[in-house]
Amino acid sequence: MINTITMHELRLYMRSPFAWIAAAALQLILGWLFLSTTEQFTTLQNTAAHHPLSGLSNFLVVQFLAPASVVMMLATPLLCMNLIAGEKQAGRYALFAGAPIKTSDLVLGKFIAAVLIQGAIVAICMGTMLILSWFTQLDVRHLFNAFLGLFLFIALATSISLFFSCLTKMPAMAAFASFTTLLLLWMAASSGASGVLGWLSPSTHLKSFMQGIFDSRDLLYFLCTSAIVLTISIWHLNKINCFRAQTQ
Repeated sequence: MINTITMHELRLYMRSPFAWIAAAALQLILGWLFLSTTEQFTTLQNTAAHHPLSGLSNFLVVQFLAPASVVMMLATPLLCMNLIAGEKQAGRYALFAGAPIKTSDLVLGKFIAAVLIQGAIVAICMGTMLILSWFTQLDVRHLFNAFLGLFLFIALATSISLFFSCLTKMPAMAAFASFTTLLLLWMAASSGASGVLGWLSPSTHLKSFMQGIFDSRDLLYFLCTSAIVLTISIWHLNKINCFRAQTQ
């Protein structure tokens, strides 16, 4: 059933003008950021009179992938605000609640579809970067770790956006609450917070991936946090369904 819902959601994304416009806007922003980064690096190399393009991988991560994570932090709430809230607003959620579909299947199916769509956008960026390997030597392992961290961050942001989409019938409110939460979590580490608050910040764990370091603790943070948020979303929807069944 999860596969069926995932494919259904992917087809909805493919038919949605908003999804295509959002994807095109993201590619435009990320493409401009990539070209700006490569131009910056070439200018610096020419200024320093260095013939080989050394250190390009690290420069791309710092100047392109790190800002790309901020772009996706803004884009994810917009792409995911309709996952549940849109169904409620259109009056379709009652059909899902009355159908022989597990709430967990519904949530996971929508979550996987949203992550796959955003993953495809990120994969295009990765393919664009790998084109540079035809002209210079890249640290593929460093870039892969950075992209893995970005993908895990997108999954976490999607789970948070899905959670807020479960709480309201207004997609705009879900997007605002999601972005505000992600921004506060992101700023927790940027403001120098330590302890539990700093550990909860996704930017703290994303930093290791961006440095080319694969730390299982950071991997577990993203996986466990996403799983916990999804579990809470499923619990909340089950609670709503039980209340609705008792009142009917």
